[in-house]
Amino acid sequence: MIEISGTTRIFPVIGWPVEQVKAPALFNAYFQRHGIDACVVPLKVPPASYTAAVRMLMSLPNVGGIFVSIPHKPMSVSAVEQPSARAVLAGACNAIYKDADGKLLGDLIDGEGFIRAFDRTCADKPLNWPSARALVVGTGGVGCAIAYALAERGIGQVAIYDTRTEQASALQDRLQQAFPGVEFVIAPPVAAGFDVVVNSTPLGMHGDDPLPIDLRGVSPDCVVADCGMKIEMTRLLRQAQEIGCHIQKGKEMLIEQAPLYLELFGWPGVSSDAFRALEAL
Repeated sequence: MIEISGTTRIFPVIGWPVEQVKAPALFNAYFQRHGIDACVVPLKVPPASYTAAVRMLMSLPNVGGIFVSIPHKPMSVSAVEQPSARAVLAGACNAIYKDADGKLLGDLIDGEGFIRAFDRTCADKPLNWPSARALVVGTGGVGCAIAYALAERGIGQVAIYDTRTEQASALQDRLQQAFPGVEFVIAPPVAAGFDVVVNSTPLGMHGDDPLPIDLRGVSPDCVVADCGMKIEMTRLLRQAQEIGCHIQKGKEMLIEQAPLYLELFGWPGVSSDAFRALEAL
């Protein structure tokens, strides 16, 4: 059991809802195992109160940083004083922290975590990035981060879909300008013809949710990823597995992001293997 005292560094996870977040269990297990006086606490904060909550929490000396969950990642860009370049381009932050001078910073590490998890998933069959095509469904904070990271890695094409067509088009324009060597298109949520398919929508958080992506005609060589955390094996992942596709669970992205969070929050040099070892806890 974690002991909390006046010296404990507190790291809130802020979301709306927040019941689905896995960071508290994962990071608190790590802190406990390594004797670190820190604790991750979920906070349910509505969008109207989010910016004020961030600034109030980060003004407290014993709050070391904030994990940002849905739907607050886009709002976090304006909630901090200095967002990173990739956060500005993608239009979202998922980590908030301070620099040595006390300036409030924001970064977006979902995408890097996704790519690290992808490399592990596909270790036995690396992707031919320049000729590969990816479909990213959902352009909230996670979808923006993954589209950015795929482009940064040098994939040939990124197709984007969101029911909010203006938001999807705006992301397409920003990414196309930043990565002229990558083709960005708007496409329907149909997996056939793609090498990588990513669900970054909330669909899948509940067992009776409709499928966010049509997998009919998808190749068994395709990698199907679902970024949801609440249900480990979503309907989308189960269906993809039945077809014979490689699958990537949402928790894989979180595990690979964990060292990135710790580096921003003051603990550099931690391997994701340290978190993978905690899965049995």
